[in-house]
Parts: sequence; C-alpha cells; structure tokens
Amino acid sequence: MKADFALDYDVLTVERSHKIYLLARLVSDADSHEQHRRPLNISLVLDRSGSMAGDKIEYTRQAAQFLVQHLTENDLFSIVLYNEQVATLVPPEPVLHKDAIIQRLSQMKASGMTNLSGGWLQGCTLVESNLQDDYLNRVILMTDGLANRGITNSDQLVSLARQKRQQKIVTTTMGLGTDFNEDLLIAMADAGGGAFYFIESPEVTPTIFKEELRDLLNVVGQNLTVTVETTPYIATVNQLNAYNMHSDGRNISFTLGDIYGNEIKTLVLEISIPALHEIGEREIARLRFEYDEITAEATRHQTLELPIVVNITADADAQSANGNVQRSVLMLQAARARRSAVTAADRGDYEQASEILKLAAEAIENSQLHYPDLKEERDVLVQQATEMQRGDDYYDSRSRKMMATQAIYTMVDKHEHTLSLRSREIERALKTPDVERKPGVVPTAITWREQTIPLQSELVRMGRAPQNEIILDAKNVSRFHCQIKREGDRFILEDLSSTNGTYVNNVRISEPHMLSVGDVVRIGHEQIIFHDHG
Repeated sequence: MKADFALDYDVLTVERSHKIYLLARLVSDADSHEQHRRPLNISLVLDRSGSMAGDKIEYTRQAAQFLVQHLTENDLFSIVLYNEQVATLVPPEPVLHKDAIIQRLSQMKASGMTNLSGGWLQGCTLVESNLQDDYLNRVILMTDGLANRGITNSDQLVSLARQKRQQKIVTTTMGLGTDFNEDLLIAMADAGGGAFYFIESPEVTPTIFKEELRDLLNVVGQNLTVTVETTPYIATVNQLNAYNMHSDGRNISFTLGDIYGNEIKTLVLEISIPALHEIGEREIARLRFEYDEITAEATRHQTLELPIVVNITADADAQSANGNVQRSVLMLQAARARRSAVTAADRGDYEQASEILKLAAEAIENSQLHYPDLKEERDVLVQQATEMQRGDDYYDSRSRKMMATQAIYTMVDKHEHTLSLRSREIERALKTPDVERKPGVVPTAITWREQTIPLQSELVRMGRAPQNEIILDAKNVSRFHCQIKREGDRFILEDLSSTNGTYVNNVRISEPHMLSVGDVVRIGHEQIIFHDHG
C-alpha cells in the first residue's frame, strides 16, 4: 500500500495567516484473493415486523439467500429474526449446508412490532461466541421501522454500538423504506465501525447486500487510522469528512476503518496556520498512517509517516492551487451543506435550507474548476435548493433520507454510492404507470412504493397515524388522510377532511369516488396505482 498527501497551497506568504486544505490518501493496490481472504464471522439480523410484509420480506429473503450462496465452509454464519420477539433462525455454524439455511429463510413471516435492540444484541452475542482475531466479526442489522420495543433510546443504542466496536464486533446498518430512523442507523454504524446503507425500495435490497458482501470479501487491511502530529505552526485542524476523531491536544487521529482491494482511502483536513515570520521551508506537521495489513501468511501492523512541509515566501504571486485537492474540498463541502440543509428543514426553515444548498452550488461555480463530477454536483445542488423551496410539499421522510444519505455516503468516502442512489431515483422518476385506464372495471390490487398489495380488506385507511393500514409518514399527509371502503363488489375512495386533499388522476376529490382499474391516487406526492392483477 502507498500513502501520500497533497495541499491545495504549499507555498504561503510570509506575515499572513492562511487556511489550507490537506488531502491524505492511502492507496491499496491488490484485491483480496479467495484462497487467503480473512474468514467471516457474521450474524445477519433481520426485521420481521408487520411492516415488512409483502415485497419487503420477499426481497430480503432473496438478498439473504444470495449472501449464503457466496459464503464458504471457512465462514461462520448466523441469522436472527426479530419483531417484538427475538429468535435465532440459524445458530452460528460453518456454511456447509447452504440448502438447509436457504430452506429456513423461507420460513420468514412478517408480524408484530420492532424490538431492534433485542435483535441486534442477540446478533452481537452470537458473533461474540466465536470471536477470533483472524476473522472479520460483523453484525449486519436491517430494519424498516422505528425501535418501539426493548431499548428505544438512540443515545444508549449508539453507546452500545461503540462498546461492541471496542470488543472488535463491527455493526453495519441497513434501513429499508421510509419509516426507519436514519439518524439512529447512521450513528450506530459510525460508532460501530461499519457502513450505513439506505435501501430506498424493496427491490434494491439484493443490490445493497451484494455491495456489502463484495466489500467483506475484499478486505486487505483493517483499523486504518490517520494521525496528524501538530506543531506550534498550526492553530486548528478540522476534518471535512465524517470519521471518528480523537485528540490528545497535540495529536489528532481519525479512524477510517477497513481497507478494500484497489481502493483509495481519503481524508480532507482544513488547517489554520497563523502568520509565519521567516522565509523558507517549514515542517508544520507529520502525517502518520497506521493499519493492519492482511496477507496470505499473517496480519502485519504497518506504520507510514510523512512530513507536511510548506514553503514561506515573500512573493504572494508564487502560490499555485492544486485542482484535485480543491475538487475534493468542494465535493465534501457540498455534502456538509446537505447535512446542514436537513437540520434547517427539520425546524421548518426551508428558505435557509435552500440558501445553504445554493451557496454550495455557487462555490462550485465560482471555483472555475472543470471536472464533470463537480458540474453534476452543482446541478444537483441547484435542483435540491429549488425543491426545498416547496417546503412540506417536497420535504418528507423519503426526501430527508435521500439528502441525509447522500451527505453521509460522500463524507465517508463512498461517493459512488451517492451516484448510484441518484441514478436509481432518476430511473424511478422516469417510470410512468403502464396500467390501461378501464373506467368501471373494479381493481383487485394496488401498487404503492413498488409494492403490489391485493385489495382484500373491507377497509384500508391511509395517513400518518400508526393505526392506518397504509402509513404515509410525511408532513403534507394528514393523520387520517383518506380511506378505501368496499361496497358490494366496488371500492370507494373517500377523503377524510385532509388538509392537503386527495387527488384521483390529478383531480382533487370532494366526495366519495368509485375506483376503477388505471386510477392513480395522489396523497402528498405519494402515488398509488389501481390495477386488476396482483
């Protein structure tokens, strides 16, 4: 592996304070080979609460089966299922009988509440029972809802994830749909040393599992820490990323976690330097990379040190910017702007949220840097700023998760996940209902959030309240927004005096409406399609 760094400016003007940016990099140059990859000790912890019914649990089953198929007899694997109860579906065992494990997965059924803490802690216990230094010890927690049983306090769960990490048990979290608490899952993954994934719709679940498995099978190093040993030439050091940080006053360390084959790990730091009074080169700090390198023979602890040197000159025109460093800074500043915009929007200040995003877009525009990814980032920021001005009509649980996830992906060096998430959203937006309109023909099923649900109940209520059969967690949706009632062999849609109205085929209804095949019902910007197959 190779370590290096670059400064946006390494020539500074004498008698003048400066703010410079440092880009630290560790480049791994090899894939892990199957014959000597580190074996896995994994517990897969799956939500089976009632909200997982339908496509969610089916795609989750497929994803888990994919995971099983790609493990070997050298790996230890267990499965925990949880609703208000916790059950060990597969105890920790070598992956010898894949068909038997896959058969057990077919028994998954959805019902009940969400004891997230109980399921996750059971997964940790199963991993701990076989804890070994030469294994990758990990719990993969997936949920589609809020923790409403067991430990529900977010701070306590995050603290527990940190404790488990100290015991060498890593936690990766996956949130499915729009009803989970992304702040909690992001914080648990951060404290637990793992990754966070947003699974925005059920059919994406196998893709996300593949991404996590690809990384697990390709670990070539662990416990990467980048430390800056400061000198009196430095006033402050701040990161633009979102890594765990520790400081003892002089040394500031950042924990970057696992290293994958053919990966470039980066850390961007903002460094404030007070005015320096003597011309010439100065070593202002030392940069130290420490990690455990995994080889076919053993694990070796590696340390690489580099001096950070700047040149102090009287010629202000001698400064020349490093475009690659500036590009990385702007990308991370855009991510941080999204995080700040979410904070502003959470308190209802959509104008400020929009302004934060606009300023980040303007910074990219004013940089005069011509990188395709920067241009794309600017365009997305402008679009998000415009959408944010729509207030509650735009900002709901889904759009919040989209923005918060894009921010954290980029800030932990996974911008490619941000791009994939955006691409999937664009594809989804371009999809149009392909159901032929058949006035008077009674529908038998609905499609909502790419789930197909048979119309079998006498009453289907929709709204924000948890008592609804279809829960729409969005500010522009009323607690009990509308309902579908069966009358004989017909289905009737009624608005329940909602604040923002119920629309059928883009027309707001003011009285009960008899539903037909092909009808498209809009509630806020949720779309429900009625058809005659399911």
